[in-house]
Amino acid sequence: MQHTGLAVVESRWWSDGNDSVRPLFETLAGIVESNPHAVRYDMFAEHNSLSQIIESLCSSGKIHSIYIGAHGDDVSIHGQGDASISRTKLRNMFRKANKKGNVSGLFFGSCLVATNQNASYWLTKTSSTKLKWIAGYTKNVDWIESSAVDMIFWSKLLEERRKNRSRRNNKKTEIEIVKSASREMKKLMPTIFSEMGFNVYFNDSSGNIDSVW
Repeated sequence: MQHTGLAVVESRWWSDGNDSVRPLFETLAGIVESNPHAVRYDMFAEHNSLSQIIESLCSSGKIHSIYIGAHGDDVSIHGQGDASISRTKLRNMFRKANKKGNVSGLFFGSCLVATNQNASYWLTKTSSTKLKWIAGYTKNVDWIESSAVDMIFWSKLLEERRKNRSRRNNKKTEIEIVKSASREMKKLMPTIFSEMGFNVYFNDSSGNIDSVW
């Protein structure tokens, strides 16, 4: 059975209730690959648990992209309680774990995190994370609305990856697949950048940060 190659890593959102994006991604995996278990799922609480998860995902050789679902701000993502994981700590996790570049994409289902400055911090050659693209939001976003946006993006990306597997010639690169998913998403949601600050960042041919919007 084909795996999507996507890992969903989530922190607890609120002290009460069991709200989670897990069933959304399992439904998506069921649609794309006819297997609701074709997406890996983990939960983290703080720096140490997230670091162990990142190391496991990067070393598996089966994961191409990671979705991190957590509250955030412009310099960190949040775990449980007062736990905060800075952009430096997150960069260092990938520096250590992703030396082979198995994981190429990092999507933040978080408020405020995916700024141009943070993307540059994680993607430039000097960062040594081996990541190829970063996606997410630069504004405070509603949980339900952003989750719907997340599903549209991943449905487009995973479907394009599925099609790419069957291409004998002219296979698309990782960045071409991400750009294709972004274009299709923009057709459905043309104001998504201005309203929610959603963007996808990558390095251009000169090694400089570029974005789809």
